[in-house]
Amino acid sequence: MSEENKNSNNQSESAEEAKEPVNIAKEIWEWVYTIAIAVIIALLIKTFLVDIVRVDGSSMFPTLENNDRLIVTKLGYTPKQGDIIILDSTYKKREAYYATLAAQEGKEELGTFEKLLKSPSLPSEYDKVYYVKRVIALPGQTVDLGEDGRVYIDGQPLDEPYAEGESLSIDSSVQYPITVEDDMVFVMGDNRMHSKDSRSSDLGQVPEDAILGKSQIRIWPFNAISMTR
Repeated sequence: MSEENKNSNNQSESAEEAKEPVNIAKEIWEWVYTIAIAVIIALLIKTFLVDIVRVDGSSMFPTLENNDRLIVTKLGYTPKQGDIIILDSTYKKREAYYATLAAQEGKEELGTFEKLLKSPSLPSEYDKVYYVKRVIALPGQTVDLGEDGRVYIDGQPLDEPYAEGESLSIDSSVQYPITVEDDMVFVMGDNRMHSKDSRSSDLGQVPEDAILGKSQIRIWPFNAISMTR
């Protein structure tokens, strides 16, 4: 066979290959599959590893300001005194509501999956509302507020260079000294005169299960990027 015929045959085969129809359904499926995997990975990261939250209000001034953005780490976090944390302020109320539902259904408690199924129908007052606060005391420690406007832990004044204003009682129904219960933490905002925190009976001591994670880095505004402490 001549070289010319060979080239002609090769060109014919290439043309036939080029004309092979594209499998549109397969292409769409591959895109959907890729996007679904990416979304699942993103949700897993957001749920278990890290998240970005926005500071709403001035309760952590001067450490943090309104609209600051923070990177929060979650996995394996154990609260430590002095940490800045993000917590679910309605956690205890929501758990009490779930307990009521369980009793109505003749159960001791609702399982995690049952709570997940019921969550879309919960009254709006039980929606998650996140607070940014600082861990002041851990389980077993005793918190007191001195007449000098300082916080005392186990009888010793707490060194708080970050605090703004005096640490006074904000709720007459909360009596001091207070011993932090097991699996709880006592939290306060750095802006002591303008913070709703564990000094209020509405929030009180915070269950460790209500803690979303620890604030690690402020990433916004750009001119204030820094570690949070």
